[in-house]
Amino acid sequence: MATVNQAAQTLKALHKPGSPLVLSNIWDTSSLNAIVSLNSESSKPVKALATASWAIAASLGIKDEELTMFQNLEAISHLAPLAEKAGLPLSVDLQDGYGDYIIAAVTAAVEYGAAGANIEDSIPSAGFGKGIDGSLYKLDDQVARLKRAFDAAKAAGAPDFVVNARCDVFRLEDSALSHEARLAEAIRRGKAYLEVGATTIFFWGGPGQGLSSETVKTLVKELDGKVAVILSRQPGGLTTSELAGLGVARISVGPSLYIAALEAIKSKALQMYSGGGLA
Repeated sequence: MATVNQAAQTLKALHKPGSPLVLSNIWDTSSLNAIVSLNSESSKPVKALATASWAIAASLGIKDEELTMFQNLEAISHLAPLAEKAGLPLSVDLQDGYGDYIIAAVTAAVEYGAAGANIEDSIPSAGFGKGIDGSLYKLDDQVARLKRAFDAAKAAGAPDFVVNARCDVFRLEDSALSHEARLAEAIRRGKAYLEVGATTIFFWGGPGQGLSSETVKTLVKELDGKVAVILSRQPGGLTTSELAGLGVARISVGPSLYIAALEAIKSKALQMYSGGGLA
């Protein structure tokens, strides 16, 4: 049985610019089992697993920002042993690390068996409408928070813990903030997070089609390919193959599979209620 640090080493090695780790984010036992079942003796497309806090929250009937650390960790405590049983490293979505409780959050996640985590630089209580200074942690503060996260992981037995450091500058609802300014801040923060030990920098492109190919190219160039992005569900969004061609190291889907599952349920139910069958 692999130790949590061996799982972290495996997870870290899967982040290869140009040959990215593709993650189907899960939220409960059923979704985990569905994804794990894609691996067979002849084909093993699933290399690792990752949770999505938005989907975990939605499954509890609450909003992402209402999900408490204890609720999130409870879900992780159920999923981590199943991921270990499947022989797959697990990365967990710890939101912003829960403010001053970041050490406790990371420690618990590692103790449950998580090999890595998303930790974002946006302040949950602030929302996205207060600009860089009001909606994001100050750069020095976020760097210090990430250092505490790494120290906590090491103390819990995972010195190779993988942090996918999320930068939310592209999500800010500030019409006065130009794309050039956002990009410059993204690169500045990305470099600082990598320097402190992050494996990748995760840029959430916000609503719509997400980040443009030109933006992704620039981020990849400036951050040595150590870039993670979310796969857009919108028509015209970049595919996993296209993103790989741009040189990213990690691709995830956030809550998209959860949303797609609910849409499928509604579609089949409506078909049934309209006099049809399930075929």
